This record gives sequence, structure tokens and C-alpha cells, in this order.
Amino acid sequence: MSFLKSFVLATAAAATPMAAITAAPGDATKPEKVQPIVKIVRQLEQSGYAPFTELSMDDGVWEAEVYKDDVPYELHVDPKTGEILSEHRDDSEPRPPQDAKPLSEILQLLAKAGYDDIDDVSFERRYWEIETYQKDGEHEIHVDPMTGKVVSDRLDD
Repeated sequence: MSFLKSFVLATAAAATPMAAITAAPGDATKPEKVQPIVKIVRQLEQSGYAPFTELSMDDGVWEAEVYKDDVPYELHVDPKTGEILSEHRDDSEPRPPQDAKPLSEILQLLAKAGYDDIDDVSFERRYWEIETYQKDGEHEIHVDPMTGKVVSDRLDD
């Protein structure tokens, strides 16, 4: 066996345990064949859940912090069907401004701008803080809640 072939095989064998660790249960990875995040959010908004304060993929389900009838809730939502798996009252969180765009509109605008692989959304002070994956890695973007415009985009290290 050539030195190069031996080196490639040894490198692949050494990387296998690391791949198993990164894919361990409990990882915040998305399950296969999930609905687009904008569709899940729109479905929840149409069911009376708004405004959102946070949305993240956690243990293979969407975890949403959202209001309904002015009461804060935490929801666990199936990413394949949009079904609410659990709902319980939560602590109050700062909300986007009252005349802000709904989160589904923000996400639709971001998708049109090429930000469609999103796994974490949270309202922080004045902006939506969103983690999105691009070709060059994970980015943290800040989005104006009134206009839906990206006001900053930085590679998240």
C-alpha cells in the first residue's frame, strides 16, 4: 500500500470517533425532511401565537418562546409536521415593538436574501439576533424588527 493511501486510511479512521461524538444524541441538529422554519412560524402565528421572542432547534424539535392572548408560553414543535408537542406557561420575555413585522415575514424576507438555513432566532434589545449557516460557516445576523433588513452580518467564530 502506498504511503498516501495509508495516510488517507489512517486519517479517516482517526476522524471516525470524532464524527460519532458530533452526531451524538441531544445534538441540536435538525431531523431529516423538516418543514421550512417560515412555514412552522406562519402556522403558529395563524393559531394565535405571536409575538415570538425566541425560536431554536433543541434536541430535534423547535423550541419556541411566544405569547398567546398576552400570556407567555414555551412550545415544543415537531419540525416535520408543525404539531405542538408540548405547551406550558413561561416567564415573560422582552417582546419586539408592537408595530414590528411578524416573525414569519422577517423569515420570508431573509429567505429571499439567501438566509434560509436558520437554527436560532431571538429578540435581543432592539434587533432579532439570528444564527444562520452560509457556505463559509455560521453567521450571526441582526435584523431590524420593523423593516426586516439585515443591519449586521458577521461570521460567528
